[in-house]
Amino acid sequence: MLNFRNKINILLKRNKKSFTVKEIIEYFNQDGIFAILFIITLPTSIPSPAYALGSSTIIGGFITLLLSFQLLLGYDTAYLPEFILKKKFNISSFRKIYHTRIDFILLKMEKIFKKRNKNAFGYLLKLSALLMIFNSFLMMIPLIMTNWLPSTTVTFLSFSYLFKDGFMFVVSLFFALSVIIFYCFVFNFIISYLIVYKHHFLKKIDDWKNFGKILG
Repeated sequence: MLNFRNKINILLKRNKKSFTVKEIIEYFNQDGIFAILFIITLPTSIPSPAYALGSSTIIGGFITLLLSFQLLLGYDTAYLPEFILKKKFNISSFRKIYHTRIDFILLKMEKIFKKRNKNAFGYLLKLSALLMIFNSFLMMIPLIMTNWLPSTTVTFLSFSYLFKDGFMFVVSLFFALSVIIFYCFVFNFIISYLIVYKHHFLKKIDDWKNFGKILG
């Protein structure tokens, strides 16, 4: 049975300049959902300077949300709007510049991600979908620092699934949960600070009004 790296290599060796999302889903068959999740989140999971003011993951977050709901409902095949299915990935430049490098990385990753504990996918698949839904909402927030970690979470989960590594899949679930808890603390801190600052600001205004009355 071909593993994920071999499937990628066979796909890239085809004499085509581009593939539609629909073709990729059909090629990966039952792994199509996680294959698309991996492809759309990998670019934004690579550490790089923030650009587009944190909006670079909005589209990926939207697609992740759709596919995660489908996983939660027990779908085996990805169902996406027609305009997304017709979207093309130009792989000609990728094939020339990045293929060898990506293949080397995937080969190294095979030493960490191995086929094991496959039973974990059965009863934890819906939990992964639920966690990805929460992370997809974070990806869709157009703010810096709300995209990289959630995107990495989806990449990690999909990568573990595609390599059929049940152990790393469980590890990625804990990572996904940790990311959600982290952002809950961050947002709670920010909201609490804004409430305190607002109260302090309003008090200052009242003080200035009272001071003005005394002068008047």
